[in-house]
Amino acid sequence: MKRKINCMLLLAALVSAVACSRPYGYRLYPDVPRFAPTHPAQVELIRREPRRTHLRLGEVWLRPEPDMPRGYVEGTLREQAAGMGADALVIVADRFFREPVYDRHYGHGATTDRQIVGIAIRFKRR
Repeated sequence: MKRKINCMLLLAALVSAVACSRPYGYRLYPDVPRFAPTHPAQVELIRREPRRTHLRLGEVWLRPEPDMPRGYVEGTLREQAAGMGADALVIVADRFFREPVYDRHYGHGATTDRQIVGIAIRFKRR
C-alpha cells in the first residue's frame, strides 16, 4: 500500500513538473461565449485589430526558444487560438526582455527571453 502511494505521488510530481514547463498557454476571458474549435490553418495571424466587428475570446502566449523555427512558433500560436474557436489572432506583444535572464539550471551564461502575446478573436457572423 505504501509503495502504491509513493508511486502515485511520484507520478503527480512528474505530471505537475511537465505541465509547468510548457512554453505556451492561453487564458479564456470570463463571460464570453464558448465556441467549437476551428482548424489551425484557418486562423489568421494579424498585427492590428481588424475593423470588422468581432468578439475577443482570450489571450494566447508563447515563450519561444532562440532555435525554434518560425513555422513551429506560428503553428503553436494558431493551434492555441484554434482551440478557443478563434478566426484570427491579433499579436499585441512580441518582445524581448531587456535585461538578461540567467539560466538557473545550468548556471552559465545569460540568455535573452522572448515572449509573444496575442488576443484570439472571432468575427461576428451575419
